[in-house]
Amino acid sequence: MSRRFLSALFLVALFALLNSGYAKPKKVKTTFKKLKCAACFAVVGVMKGEVVHEWETKIGETILVEKRKKKVKVPYVESELAVQEAVDRVCDEDRYSKYNVTAVQGVPRYNLTSSVIDNKDHRKYLSSTCQALIADHEHEIVHFFYSKKGTSEMQAAERAICTDIGKMCNIQDTDRLQKTYLPAEEAPAAA
Repeated sequence: MSRRFLSALFLVALFALLNSGYAKPKKVKTTFKKLKCAACFAVVGVMKGEVVHEWETKIGETILVEKRKKKVKVPYVESELAVQEAVDRVCDEDRYSKYNVTAVQGVPRYNLTSSVIDNKDHRKYLSSTCQALIADHEHEIVHFFYSKKGTSEMQAAERAICTDIGKMCNIQDTDRLQKTYLPAEEAPAAA
């Protein structure tokens, strides 16, 4: 066999190998909308955890509210103010320093890890998603948590807020995320 023939055969084999998929694994496309939905899911998980924490730690406290031109003492945890204050605390960028993004079959997820990841891009994106949600839908979010206190519907906060209120997710993405998502309050503690 001639040298020229072997060189041509080698080039053809190399070209076939490069195009066969062995050289590069195929990337599954993750769209911006899916990433936005995953960020919303993570943020609402943090919100839910913060609201529940507020209710648990402020039991027994009272506040004065005006009802029919009278000041009346009411339990703090039964007021919308408790929810409002908890929701207002969740957008701090430092809250998201333990989040990492992963994708399974093109569905991205922000996962809470036991150690600090401190990815500046993830922190900023989660914080800005939180700020956008609160800026556009604060009243609806506070009303949702306040009206669902003590009900099983609290477990569906991510779906209700990200799909119905914030419109950051479609139902299919929400279903995919709920199958594989570990909310912040259920994430494994650091060992």
